[in-house]
Amino acid sequence: MIQLLPRKTWLIIPLGLMLALLSTSCDDNSFGTVRYDDIGPFDTTGVDRVTAPNGLVIYFHQQGSGEVVTENQAVNIRYTGRTTDSEIFDSSYRNEVDMPTVLTLRNMIPGFMQGLAGYNEVIDGQNVRMHAAREGSRRTLVIPPSLAYGSSSTHQLRSDTLVFDIDFISIIGQD
Repeated sequence: MIQLLPRKTWLIIPLGLMLALLSTSCDDNSFGTVRYDDIGPFDTTGVDRVTAPNGLVIYFHQQGSGEVVTENQAVNIRYTGRTTDSEIFDSSYRNEVDMPTVLTLRNMIPGFMQGLAGYNEVIDGQNVRMHAAREGSRRTLVIPPSLAYGSSSTHQLRSDTLVFDIDFISIIGQD
């Protein structure tokens, strides 16, 4: 004699299948598997850039259209950090998942924070915030040692210029 599954089980199976299908659907917010070593640097050839008075270089691959970020906010980003000889030292892809990472800007090295939240420049005697990123921006930051880990620290990258490729997804909120 064949025994039928309870009615609740029949409801759970289709719901589970629907959830599985939804989780594999393709859209801008889906997360896939990414090999850490396969993440190549953004191409900066012919890309608009600015060099701040403090030596920070910002390449503007894509201007976002969302809100402008401030240094007191947490952000959702994808990023890869390299030394100038292209050695990866950190990445949001380090677990081989293409999932954004949440970072609080004021807890980051100064050059990273300034590369997204902008930097101050005196124009006509007034302090002006320059080049703050909007949600949806894509940038490459070239950060001199003085805005990274600095020569006085004991960090292994203290004397290195750092290069970060960043996809700025969204602002999470104030921290």
